[in-house]
Amino acid sequence: MSCPMSVQTLLEGWCDSVPDLVITGIALDSRCVMPGNAFLAVAGAATHGMSYAGEAVARGAAVIIHDGLAVSPLVDVPLVHVSGLGGLLSSIGARFYHSPSDHLLIAGVTGTNGKTSTAHYLAQSWQRTSGDAGIIGTIGYGPLGSLKPANMTTPDPVSLQAMLSDCIDQGVEKLSMEVSSHALDQGRCDDVAFDAAVFTNLSRDHLDYHGTMEAYAAAKRRLFVDAHPRFAVVNVDDAFGKTLAAEIGNGTQVFTYGTNGSSELRGSILQMDSLGMTLKLISPWGDAEVRSGLLGAFNLSNLLAAAGTLALLGMPWSQVTHQLEMMRAVPGRMHCFGGETAQPVVVVDYAHTPDALQQALQALRSHLHGRLVCVFGCGGDRDSGKRPMMAQIAEALSDRVVLTTDNPRGEEPAAIIGDMLAGLDRPDEAMVIEDRASAIRHAVLASRPGDIVLIAGKGHEGWQELNGRKIPFSDEAAVNAALEEAA
Repeated sequence: MSCPMSVQTLLEGWCDSVPDLVITGIALDSRCVMPGNAFLAVAGAATHGMSYAGEAVARGAAVIIHDGLAVSPLVDVPLVHVSGLGGLLSSIGARFYHSPSDHLLIAGVTGTNGKTSTAHYLAQSWQRTSGDAGIIGTIGYGPLGSLKPANMTTPDPVSLQAMLSDCIDQGVEKLSMEVSSHALDQGRCDDVAFDAAVFTNLSRDHLDYHGTMEAYAAAKRRLFVDAHPRFAVVNVDDAFGKTLAAEIGNGTQVFTYGTNGSSELRGSILQMDSLGMTLKLISPWGDAEVRSGLLGAFNLSNLLAAAGTLALLGMPWSQVTHQLEMMRAVPGRMHCFGGETAQPVVVVDYAHTPDALQQALQALRSHLHGRLVCVFGCGGDRDSGKRPMMAQIAEALSDRVVLTTDNPRGEEPAAIIGDMLAGLDRPDEAMVIEDRASAIRHAVLASRPGDIVLIAGKGHEGWQELNGRKIPFSDEAAVNAALEEAA
């Protein structure tokens, strides 16, 4: 909950010379400023917030709080200089919103793949058992049944504190949260009190930002070493997970999961079929056999992560295993369509890294009766090194490959596809259809009953990003249109 606060109270301990002024809110984005707010102007990746001070004042900002790293504009509101403001944003947000994370049970989930699914499995379970679950992540934020759209996996530090406060106002008591490596590196979660931190896996992604896998891993490590959660739930099937589990200290209880004998919570797949899989779980709380309607062997790992976290945070084991059987697929995560008479099965998945694409294709192969078709593209202005790798994986694991666009952003789609083609041993056998809707239509109409068509890369997203604009586009809508035509 947010209430008016004096600037002196907001900045106590960080700045001595402040105006005698009461503010109604705080904003890091000038477009979000409301009358009476304080605008926080700090250095960004490309520009400084001071460049937008005029817009903030025009929207009603009562004061500009800045880091002193840019020329002060001529505005008719007080300017307050706070040294090191960029590193204090999370603390300022927490102070204004009265430390909302202290009043929530929070599980943070980080890792290259599996964050969204694991976070949703936690929230689904809490919602079914107590009706007070919320989530913050890629698909949205808020109470599970009424999510609001999110612009990024983990929001900026001020917006994050506002979201946590808003969740409390809407009756949320238990919250799962996706925690990105960018957010950890930039300190967006510094003032979030995590009860549990979950590590899913680490594979190549975001090297355009982090530069090296070592820096990427170091960012992930912060959730476990710097945030001091009560519990650390770690996948020790992953090489970095093993290292991480041995490094965590400072009073955090480490709990390991995986498929190998050294894990405290172990799982194996007894059977896979077109309707899901049967799992065997061995845990400190007892053993269980669970039937899941989810597709993909990788979902075993996601379910183990959720199960361990739920149990550690107080859910009885018998209830945990019951919840595992009730898990529903997350939108855009191995989301199945079609399969009716004369139709192939079409699966929409967010897989946009080499590892995620490999896991998705391998998972679908185990459920397959016909051919496996892969439709995918790669994002522009991102790690270009993974483009040929993903194409190579698609060629090796699919019967047919259709290359198309993803979110080209500022790059030419043809250049991105060219990078992908470079990874193919047989580029002449791949179909290139730049328009994504046309590529999906072609793949669906050219497939037969028993085939599976994987549409990878964008998942739940409702837009394509092209030259700075977000154009409405949905893989799900394109799939449904193609299936209707195929019927």
